[in-house]
Amino acid sequence: MSDRVRKNFAFGKVSAMPSALAAKLRNRMFGEKPTSVSVYHDLIARAVEPGMTVLDVGCGRGTLSPYPWHHHPNIKLWGIDPDPTAAENPHLESFTLLTDDPNWQIPSSTVDLAIARYVLEHVTDPTAFFRNLSRVLKPGGKFLFLTPNFWHPAMIASHWMPYGLKQRILALTKRADPHDVFPTCYLLNSAAALKSAAQRCGLDVTDLQTREIQPCGYLDFSVLGYIASCSYFATMRATGLQRFFGMSMTGVLTKPISATARNVTPQPTNAVSDWHSLGATT
Repeated sequence: MSDRVRKNFAFGKVSAMPSALAAKLRNRMFGEKPTSVSVYHDLIARAVEPGMTVLDVGCGRGTLSPYPWHHHPNIKLWGIDPDPTAAENPHLESFTLLTDDPNWQIPSSTVDLAIARYVLEHVTDPTAFFRNLSRVLKPGGKFLFLTPNFWHPAMIASHWMPYGLKQRILALTKRADPHDVFPTCYLLNSAAALKSAAQRCGLDVTDLQTREIQPCGYLDFSVLGYIASCSYFATMRATGLQRFFGMSMTGVLTKPISATARNVTPQPTNAVSDWHSLGATT
């Protein structure tokens, strides 16, 4: 926990510590079951092939539950991020810093597979983001992502929550450093919005799923909060409503083989404003 969070506790700015009992219950009930991150990692494992060039969009420093890239020694792993410290990511062969240039400094049609974990919720210009993505992907290339579903109650609350309060809640429930919590826009966090933006830029939606994979952890600062999350989880799974109101969205977008004629040339935009941050905590 950071010094800033400790000071918040000391001066009464945060009223509750994470519940040890809630953590113990979660571990006992769901510790061996898939998580949103493990489901995302499974998507990557099925898609990666020897000789591929993989672009990690919002690669970060590679310290938070990283994918086991050592299982794939025969690929090229590139990363792009607006944070210069992401150059420290030990898994990358090449790192590109996002700058004021409207286009990502990645050569066109060089990427077989692009990935992004908890990035889309920070995108402020969906069209610019997907235009860049479509440009760098090879025809037939894929983009895999994990992002929250805006229509989950926790995300609706997050959207309207004061930024400082959100930082403190994430520090409590997810041990997130306040410096790693960034503003969210949720412009791509519904099925309709994501499909529309992707298709405008010549990308096909190959797969898109919304699921409640585990109970939401945002209320784990109390046992009652954890129980409420479990009740919501059980209801979503039993009724099938998770496809509308589940927590996690995973998907696969594909650049068609015939995309040369369909590809949209990126228009000048403010690239820095396109992403508040990449790989940030939601």
